[in-house]
Amino acid sequence: MISPNTLLSEKEIIELKQSSDWKNYLAIFNIWFQIALGFLIYALWSNIFTLLISLLIIGTRQFALVILMHDGAHNLISKNKKINNFISQWLCAYPMMTETNTYRTYHLKHHKHTETNLDPDKNLTIPFPVSKTSLARKIFRDLSGIAGLRRYAGYFTSAWGNSSGSFFSHLNHFFSKLYGFFICHIIIFSTLFFLNLPWLYLLLWWLPKLTIFSLFYRLRNIAEHACTSGGDDFSHTRTTLSPKLIRYFIAPLNVNYHLEHHLFMFCPWYNLPKAHMMLRKKDFYKELEIEDGYFNVFKKVIV
Repeated sequence: MISPNTLLSEKEIIELKQSSDWKNYLAIFNIWFQIALGFLIYALWSNIFTLLISLLIIGTRQFALVILMHDGAHNLISKNKKINNFISQWLCAYPMMTETNTYRTYHLKHHKHTETNLDPDKNLTIPFPVSKTSLARKIFRDLSGIAGLRRYAGYFTSAWGNSSGSFFSHLNHFFSKLYGFFICHIIIFSTLFFLNLPWLYLLLWWLPKLTIFSLFYRLRNIAEHACTSGGDDFSHTRTTLSPKLIRYFIAPLNVNYHLEHHLFMFCPWYNLPKAHMMLRKKDFYKELEIEDGYFNVFKKVIV
């Protein structure tokens, strides 16, 4: 891995390390506010148009929760480790049926061994480039909920444990793995039940989670590493430049600046655009895997 000190000056690195816990507190409030707004829109005006709007809002903000958990895995949400882990676990990871500490271990291996055979994410990019038909099948599996159902069935199966052991040992393992998820979802469902809207739990939490979230999660993974040009730190990870409206859906919290994140893991999400501007001034910028727009990315990954 390239040392950041060989890419930027000490002053620039100090600038990128500048963090503000309140920016993250505001971000998590904003995400959950938009999720609540998605529920409210459909609860007040129930029609197919508002349903689509609510599904898009909630599904993309669920995606944003996972992105903020990613910063939590890098201990970038708060300078206070307990606050960092609490927000990352209870407000981001557990509602999405994942877990920060497990993800942290997995994800740091990805950083250390990016696009090598030791990269735990390598299987996500091995199939690419693919045909239009193959990509269409993947998108269909996302939007139909098939991919999402498979994913969460796998989570439940893993939480249950292997075939050995008694029923109660399996049950204990199951709840020890998923207790946070169950507590968060009891709170979500109870809130909707109290508002006399319990039916929205499946419609507006699980439907976008199984479809919209799955689609944008896949597109993000493709854009970050699929069909990159080389095997070094400059070229095995891609940054995709795109307008704010597109980023709202596919790249919340500046996650499109993925090359900058790999080069400067200490950089919080709100400083990644600044990191990009610093790199633009360097002679080696032309060597970096930078793509202008997701359309150009998908021209590379489709044969």
